[in-house]
Amino acid sequence: MFDKYKTRIRHLLSKKPDEHYESQSLLSNQSIEHLEIYAEGLHDAHNVVYWVFVLYGVAMLLPWNVFITASEYFARRFAGTSYDENFQNYFSICFTATNLLVFTYLLWQQSKATYRVDIFWPALANAAIFGILAISVAISTEGITYFALTIVLLVLTAATTSYFQVGVFADASRFPPQYIQAVMSGQGVAGVAVAVASILSAFAGSATDTPDEAAVTRSAFLYFMSAFLITVAALVGRVIVTRRPFYIRQMNSDPALLSNSPIEQEDEEEQVDDEQRFFSNQQQQTEVSILAVVQKSWGLVFAVAYVFIITLAVFPSITALIKSVSRHLPASATTQGEPIHSNNNRFLDDDVFVAFHFVLFNVGDWIGRILPIMDSMRTFKPKLLVVLSLLRTLFVPAFLFCNIVASDRTLPVLIDNDVVYFLIVSIFAVSNGWLGSLTMMAAPQQQSITSPAEKSLVGSVMSFSLVAGLAIGGGMSFGVRSMV
Repeated sequence: MFDKYKTRIRHLLSKKPDEHYESQSLLSNQSIEHLEIYAEGLHDAHNVVYWVFVLYGVAMLLPWNVFITASEYFARRFAGTSYDENFQNYFSICFTATNLLVFTYLLWQQSKATYRVDIFWPALANAAIFGILAISVAISTEGITYFALTIVLLVLTAATTSYFQVGVFADASRFPPQYIQAVMSGQGVAGVAVAVASILSAFAGSATDTPDEAAVTRSAFLYFMSAFLITVAALVGRVIVTRRPFYIRQMNSDPALLSNSPIEQEDEEEQVDDEQRFFSNQQQQTEVSILAVVQKSWGLVFAVAYVFIITLAVFPSITALIKSVSRHLPASATTQGEPIHSNNNRFLDDDVFVAFHFVLFNVGDWIGRILPIMDSMRTFKPKLLVVLSLLRTLFVPAFLFCNIVASDRTLPVLIDNDVVYFLIVSIFAVSNGWLGSLTMMAAPQQQSITSPAEKSLVGSVMSFSLVAGLAIGGGMSFGVRSMV
């Protein structure tokens, strides 16, 4: 590969000064070094860039997961205040509102060609926030003061996470589609880790045990330190990946060069033109219209939002209310909500049963995010993805007719088998991860999305649509809950 470029350089040097002005320009500003990067960056050696994007995905979901996983710790620190029972509502509102506002601002800024989000700084800010949270575990401050500190840190991490997410998806959109899949897969890994930690915690005690203060504090410290270390790892990955020739080439190439296959052209002058475009791409940027990008991708923008609207409409607000029929017989067989104990299987107890459904969902979601790696499980047809996302609406009535244990329940229990319920959860989860990944991967690959700036912007638009879908779905969950 290098011999080809060395031959071309010698050929350029042998030309007369006035024969090709482009040749002189090509050889200026350390162009020989740039040619080596261009030639070497055809492949992701050892898949380093791919795995760093996976790490980005893990770090992307950590902020919110840390706050919801340590809920028992926060409940104890807020004890005696008016927020000890409803602090999660404040967490959700503050995080989501900040997330959406900052996302909107960043999308507006990103339409300017000169604006680009560097993910190093938001990741560094998140590492600092997790470090502060870990230190705060040892501080005796409680009540309103600690609640105020937590809300401030929550809002800050919501803002920095928006920057981080926009930057990651904007970068990944300039790469082949499997790099967006890497980010989505990393998010799935984060979800699985949190769910497994929850069920292990449930199995560690009995259905009636209450963890002591030291155990809760120790668990919270481990959550915060784990988040800190993973975010630091993402920072190190950022430093490493920006020095990889493949990353440099993909981030600076024009669409004709965005591939993993070598460029083979018979005409030498056309090759020189490609190389010149590679070097001058950043100087040729123009402003991109958000509206134009949305119009080109409206089907996928809708599909990714709708996938997560349906998911959040029932999970976990409805699914967490569904209990084993071996512990709570359906209303048709006994008094609604009356517990029974036909056996001593710990798995059927409410805390473990509900925790397991979280594990099942997150594992299924992760599997769904991995499936697009296989060509047979990949499609980028917008109309088909819209139809498939709409079909997920069927999960709403499916869960409503499961064994929901609630005092105000009026719907009949039509699905009175735990195995069938878990099967529905599995399909629900896999379809969420699969369709969510496919829609995100498909957007930058559309033929109408041509320039690198458009690819970055459509990645950010899709990411915003995903977050908006989560917010809308969370709001709709109240309406779905009232249907029970």
